Amino acid sequence: MDIKELKVAGKSSEKRNHPWEHARCKVIFNILKSYINETSQPLNVIDIGCGDLFFLKQFCKKFTIYHPVAIAVDTALDDELIYSLKNKYQDLHVDIYKNFQDVKLREGYANIVFLMDVIEHIENSQNFLEFLFQQSYITKKSLFVIAVPAFNNLFSTHDKWLGHYRRYSQQELKKTIENAGYQYVKGGYFFTTLLLARIMQNYLDILLKKKNKEVKGIGNWNRSIILSFLFEKFLLCDYYFSKLFSLIGIKIPGLSTYILCRPQ
Repeated sequence: MDIKELKVAGKSSEKRNHPWEHARCKVIFNILKSYINETSQPLNVIDIGCGDLFFLKQFCKKFTIYHPVAIAVDTALDDELIYSLKNKYQDLHVDIYKNFQDVKLREGYANIVFLMDVIEHIENSQNFLEFLFQQSYITKKSLFVIAVPAFNNLFSTHDKWLGHYRRYSQQELKKTIENAGYQYVKGGYFFTTLLLARIMQNYLDILLKKKNKEVKGIGNWNRSIILSFLFEKFLLCDYYFSKLFSLIGIKIPGLSTYILCRPQ
């Protein structure tokens, strides 16, 4: 969950993560599964733009046999929020930084670097990726996992509220990482049905002349456990349906696009 969404209302300890977040975790972990097996221990994992630590927590829980060393970075964090999150995730041993330049690893290099819905917040994402490449803990073996909202023609009041500069097609994202000096490994889209829903929502926002102040993001999810479970499973079915098509060379567009890449 984005820090802005986390602060929408209520205490962070009382927030419930949206089914989309749960489903996205499982999608990314499925994509990463074969690449995780190639890594050595300790598994140094850096989540830049970590938000509420939910994604990093789920990763460490899923891949616990690799003894992941968790590092979280987010410029939007303050001391009070860091204390609150550490209290919420007491079993997550994590080093938290406000700037990726301050990151220090106990040993080795960053095996995996997550940029989950991050670079769309940065005005010059190419410069950011180039600068990140120069950090001492990054090597040519570091695997970057980048996910962003797809298709700039779907840019909406929700994007403005979150502070996005843009959305990306797969081709645009690939061009960005290659221009920044990274080698493409794998990429694609996920959540096709949400793409259709967003198109309809954008038309509705235009008709109703929706303003930024009326947007609250996913920070106030309060539906029942059963509805949350069903929504998550629906999104996972959506992903696996698209994955079947990708196996025969057909890439179906979705609301999110991702790329795995390494520095060249």
